[in-house]
Amino acid sequence: MRKSGLFYLWLVLSVGTWVAPAWSATEPLAEPSIVFLNPGEPVDRGKGLFWPMTGRLMSIAAEAFGMQLEVLYAERDHLRMLRQAESLLQRESLPDYLVMVNEKRAAEQMLQLFAGTETKILLIHNDLTELQRSRIGNEREQISNWIGTATTDEESGTYRMMAELYRQLGSTEPQVVGITGDRSTPVSMKRAQGVTDYMTDAGRGRSLQLVFSNWSTADAYSKTEVLLKRYPQANVIWAANYSMALGALRAVQASHAAVVVGSSAAAPPDVKDSGQGMAVSLGSHFFIGAWAMVLLHDYHHGVDFADYGGARQVLDHLYVINADNAPGYYQAVYEQTDELNFRVFSKYLHPETGGYAFSLEPLLPAK
Repeated sequence: MRKSGLFYLWLVLSVGTWVAPAWSATEPLAEPSIVFLNPGEPVDRGKGLFWPMTGRLMSIAAEAFGMQLEVLYAERDHLRMLRQAESLLQRESLPDYLVMVNEKRAAEQMLQLFAGTETKILLIHNDLTELQRSRIGNEREQISNWIGTATTDEESGTYRMMAELYRQLGSTEPQVVGITGDRSTPVSMKRAQGVTDYMTDAGRGRSLQLVFSNWSTADAYSKTEVLLKRYPQANVIWAANYSMALGALRAVQASHAAVVVGSSAAAPPDVKDSGQGMAVSLGSHFFIGAWAMVLLHDYHHGVDFADYGGARQVLDHLYVINADNAPGYYQAVYEQTDELNFRVFSKYLHPETGGYAFSLEPLLPAK
């Protein structure tokens, strides 16, 4: 897309501003160009596979729809991510769409950088905080080319994770320790909230302590060593990503403690949950980028996702993994990744009624 090349129709309604999808009834529509500012690393360097897998699945989904996707990795450096955004803005040809993440709350500045350009922006994974929204508004308002936000329903996911941990614990009174990520990342607190909600609804169990970590195995290991000494009665530990859960599990095993460990993210392909001591984990977090590709494909072809759940999409798609269903999950997600068919979720291709039904179930092998 040239900065001054294309004309977009803006229809101003009495209730706000509507951003028209890039659809034309008179001529074939070229598939769009998309840039993803990935805040993570292209490979796992001790902080989990989330961002590498997010980028990979986005690429597979984009290819399935014939879209051009470029992924820029910030290597867990939000300042580098800002520089990448600034550099992108200097290109002669801007992408049709830009996908970004509110990592370390940097999305507010990046949204302001691209405000008024022809590039449509989709925010994923980490939403803006309410304070940030109070400053720059919501989707399709002050920044009219910010067309939407797609986040995971983290609370519902960790709620189901805790239900499975309680089930495995049986009638024993749960004594719970939690390890979540850094305070500045909104998803950290959302995952913790789902745990709190389940314990409240269950009406039993005690939360001993919630600690913050830097998402790494090493830090979680050292923190768990201290926590097990402080709370010898602990029998449940949950962690907000797999790397931290693995650190907690290794500390539990080293101390021979009778503790079940749960992860709000799934294991990497070389460490299967079943047989490794992890009681439960949540899969499909890193599909959020692939779901975003579906939304952008449909939007580009005139099917506005805002008509199916609003511009601010909260997707309840997390999959509870235990010893029984782990083999099917790993087969589909890690062994047959390139065969995943994301086209089945497109409402442009499959215009059934109802909202987007993003789920791992249609992608898993038949039972």
